[in-house]
Amino acid sequence: MKTVLLFAVASLGAAIVPASAWADANSVAAGMGHDLARKYCAGCHKVEPGATAQPPGPPAFQAVADRPDTTRESLRHHLQTTHSTGIIPLSMPNPKLTDDELNKVVSYILSLRQAAPK
Repeated sequence: MKTVLLFAVASLGAAIVPASAWADANSVAAGMGHDLARKYCAGCHKVEPGATAQPPGPPAFQAVADRPDTTRESLRHHLQTTHSTGIIPLSMPNPKLTDDELNKVVSYILSLRQAAPK
């Protein structure tokens, strides 16, 4: 009985966390992701909100965020995959981010979708 009661109280506590607290946490993660993107990705990609890139170069993060098929899962998969081949040896390498860094960079990219200037 104690276990059930404890679980119910813990669940209730999680349910009453204000939405603004989750938004603040996402904002912090996105801010840290921006710093990581500038450190690891800006050598090739335009990482700033609203920035655009000219083909045939790598896409700007804003363009990636604005793609309708961009999801948290698709970004995680893409960032964990090496894209270099024998034909295109200088294409995007696997940046070998930690899971925490990966989550922050993904949060940053997804935050661009909402932050895009209209």
